Amino acid sequence: MKPTASVRQLLEDYIKENGLSLHQFSDISGVNVGTLSGLINSRKRMSILQLDRICMAMGLAEGSLYELYIEEFLMESSPDWRRLRPLLQRCVELNRLDCIQHIIMTVMDNLAYAPHLFVLAEQWYIAGENEAAALLYQCVAESEKYQHSERLALCRYRLFTIQLGDDREADLSLAASFEPYVGRLGEGVQLDALKDLADTYAANQRWTKVEELAEELGRKAVIQYRPGPCDQQRRELCPESEQRGTRRPVLFYILYAYLLRANVCEARGDYEQALNMVSLYTEVGRVQSCSEKEHVILDQFKEWGRANACLYRLMAGQAEVLPEYAEYVASHDSEKVSALLKITEAANRHRFQVDHILERFGPDLKSEGREHAFGSYHAGIAADQHTRLLAELAAYYLSTERVELGMNYIIACLEGCAAFYSEAVVIRCVGLFEKYRTWATPEMKKQYTNLISEVQRNHEEKRGFAADCV
Repeated sequence: MKPTASVRQLLEDYIKENGLSLHQFSDISGVNVGTLSGLINSRKRMSILQLDRICMAMGLAEGSLYELYIEEFLMESSPDWRRLRPLLQRCVELNRLDCIQHIIMTVMDNLAYAPHLFVLAEQWYIAGENEAAALLYQCVAESEKYQHSERLALCRYRLFTIQLGDDREADLSLAASFEPYVGRLGEGVQLDALKDLADTYAANQRWTKVEELAEELGRKAVIQYRPGPCDQQRRELCPESEQRGTRRPVLFYILYAYLLRANVCEARGDYEQALNMVSLYTEVGRVQSCSEKEHVILDQFKEWGRANACLYRLMAGQAEVLPEYAEYVASHDSEKVSALLKITEAANRHRFQVDHILERFGPDLKSEGREHAFGSYHAGIAADQHTRLLAELAAYYLSTERVELGMNYIIACLEGCAAFYSEAVVIRCVGLFEKYRTWATPEMKKQYTNLISEVQRNHEEKRGFAADCV
C-alpha cells in the first residue's frame, strides 16, 4: 500500500499512538532525541540512514517508506548530490529499481547530475549491479544524446554489453545501434568494443561484418602496440592494460583479430587460408620482453592454434587428425560442445564414422558457459553451438538409419531453439524431420508439431519485444 501522509507525519503518529516519548523512540531507533525533534518539527532534513533506522523502529519493512521519502526529497528544486547519492546507493542495495527510475526520471533534465550519475553507474557496473547501472547509463545517454562525447559513447557501450541476451535479432539490433559510437571511445576501450561487436556478429554468423571488425581491431591494436627499448620498464611501472584502458594487454587483441579472421575463413570453407591465419596468431618470434600476462596470452593462442589446425584439416576431410583432435577434447571440458559440433559436422560432410568419439564424449551435452584463460566466451556463441550440435547429431544418426535416436535429437534441438532461436537450425530440423517423417512415431509427430508452434510463438514474441525496445 502506497502511503499518503508525509514521513514526518507517520513518525509523529506512530510515537503518539504507541504512547512513546521521544527519548524512548530514540533508544529504539538509535536516532538522537534532538534530531528526532527537529525532524518532526520540519527543522531538519531526514537522511536515508535516519529513515532506515526509523523504519526499523516502527516495525516496517526496509525501503517501505522510500517512495514517500523520494517524493518529499525531490520537491527540492535541485537536490544536493551528497544526499542524492546515498539514496540511490541504498535503493540499489534493496533492489528498489522502481525508486531509482523515479529519481533519475525527475533529475535527468539537469545536466549537472550527468557526470555524477555516470561515475555511480560505473561503480555499480563493476560491482555487477548491471540492471541498476543500465538505468543510470540510459539516463546519462538521453541527457547527452546531442553531445559528441566519449561519456555518451561509453554509456552506449555499457548498455550494449548489459543488454546482450539470447535473442539473435535483438542482439543484432543492439550491435547495429551501438556500432556508430565505437569511434568516440577512448583508444583502449575501442579494442574491447570491436572485439565484443565481432563476437556478437560471429554468434549470429554475420561473417562479412566479423571480417570488417577483425581487420579494424587488428589495425588499431597494432598501432597501440609499440614495443621498444623502454617497453620493459614501462610495463614494470604499470600493467599495459591499465595504461591503455583495455581489459587485457594489447597483444591479445592483435592475436584475437587473426583468430577471428581464421573463423571467417573456416565459415567460408577456405581451410587453407584458415591454416595460414593460425600461423599468424601462434607466431611468437617477433614478440620480445613479454610480461607475465603476455606469456599467458601467447600460451593460450598457441594451444588454440594447435587445436584449430587439427580442426581445419578435419573439416577439409583429413580424417587422420581425428585421434589427435579427440585427445584435445578429452583434456578441455569447456571445449567439448564446440569440438563435437565440428567433429559431427565433418562426419556428415565427409561420411566419417565417429560413433566411438560420440560414445566417449557425448553422454552429457549441456549448453553451459564456456571459460578460457581470459574470461568467458560470448553466451550467444555457446547457445548457438549447442543447438547446431544437436542438429548435426540428428543428421548423423538419421543418415545411419538410427531413426529413433535421430528424431530425439531433432526434438531436443527444437526445444533449444524455443529459447535461442536460429532460423538456419530450425530449417535444418524441419528438413530432416520431413525427410524421415514416415519413420516417426505418432508421439514424435505430436512433439514435433507442438515444438514448432512453440518455437514460432516465442520467436514472434521476442521480435515484438525487440521492436518495442528500438
